Amino acid sequence: MPRIYTSASDPVDFCRECFPDLEDAQETYGLEAEGEGPDDRGDCFAYEAEHPPYDECDYDCEICGERLGDDDD
Repeated sequence: MPRIYTSASDPVDFCRECFPDLEDAQETYGLEAEGEGPDDRGDCFAYEAEHPPYDECDYDCEICGERLGDDDD
């Protein structure tokens, strides 16, 4: 947590505070909003997906723009 893969297989990262609940995430990043994944793979939506250690990478929260760190892993 807190990464979501859209149904088009694009990663979206959030701080713990901004991480949406499953229903909101599906509505915003799921099949209806994003369409099917690339290469005829179908719906690639994933909730609470694996991600690299945020303290070692330069990722920002999709919503508030804050840099992600240890507290968000």
